[in-house]
Amino acid sequence: FAGPSGVGKTSTARILALALNCEQPRAGEPCLKCQTCQAALHQNAWDTGELDAALFRGIEGVRDLAMWAKLAPMGNYRIYILDEVHQFTDPAFNALLRLLEDPMGRLTIILCTSEPGKVPETVRSRCQFFEFLTLTKKDILTKLEVVCRKEGLRLSSEGLKFIAAMAGGNMRTAETMLEQVVNLNHGKPSIKQIQKFIQGRMRV
Repeated sequence: FAGPSGVGKTSTARILALALNCEQPRAGEPCLKCQTCQAALHQNAWDTGELDAALFRGIEGVRDLAMWAKLAPMGNYRIYILDEVHQFTDPAFNALLRLLEDPMGRLTIILCTSEPGKVPETVRSRCQFFEFLTLTKKDILTKLEVVCRKEGLRLSSEGLKFIAAMAGGNMRTAETMLEQVVNLNHGKPSIKQIQKFIQGRMRV
């Protein structure tokens, strides 16, 4: 999964992991209610692993993955998500390549990166490529409206539109802005308060 930061690559990878091992999928979507889904949602799934290559760049992480992959899955697949994989060291990429060249049965590895050009061609050529595009203002606004309804937040449509416009296509940034302004004026910030707060933060 390749694309800019904050557009849902890792979130999509986690949803895919849920769907692949869900006990009662509905039209390809995870049910979110079965034991397997609940375990994954509470980050306690036997068959799903995740590594942030921005924090663990060396070969040790890939070696741990190779050992983990040898264990038989309890569900349909063993699924491992490698986030920010472009930050791996050369030895780590070489170890990953060996794992991709000789895949183990029922093992799915999902690579997520915001800089696909830094992933060696030998690795990229062995993956199915999905490109994530920068989110539109409408995409972000729609998601912010859903969050506000779900959480019972009371922000004006003008305020949400301003946040969507200032987020630069990054949903994570938009959600952070929403969290920061939601308590202004006792939970009822005006558009001017939202504009002043966000513009002030962006100048810091």
